[in-house]
Amino acid sequence: TDEMPFKVLNLFGVLDAKRTGEDALKVAATANGVDYVILRPGRLVGGPFTNLDVARLLQIEGGAENGVDVAVGDDLLGDCKRDAAAEAIVQALTQKEAQNVDFSIVSNENAALKDGEWKDIFTS
Repeated sequence: TDEMPFKVLNLFGVLDAKRTGEDALKVAATANGVDYVILRPGRLVGGPFTNLDVARLLQIEGGAENGVDVAVGDDLLGDCKRDAAAEAIVQALTQKEAQNVDFSIVSNENAALKDGEWKDIFTS
């Protein structure tokens, strides 16, 4: 798309290259009879060396508040906490409902999803 921030992010073709890689992964997985999962997190925030007091002040780390919005495709825009992205990866790799799906994920202010709730997210 030509809308901000995508215009800036794709200035040197980065988003086009990522899409080409995703398409190649899907074709190769199908040709070889293996499953794939593509996760597109929003802008990654937080991290293992983030000072929690500063992070809370800047609202980039929410402790146990690792809620997420998940959508099939590439429709979400926003920030994604690194630990929430890691949890989504683990859940996607361990649940058959997420096989052969590409999805977007961004953080929200809700409580973290429980294991059973991830299944519902992937089937919706």
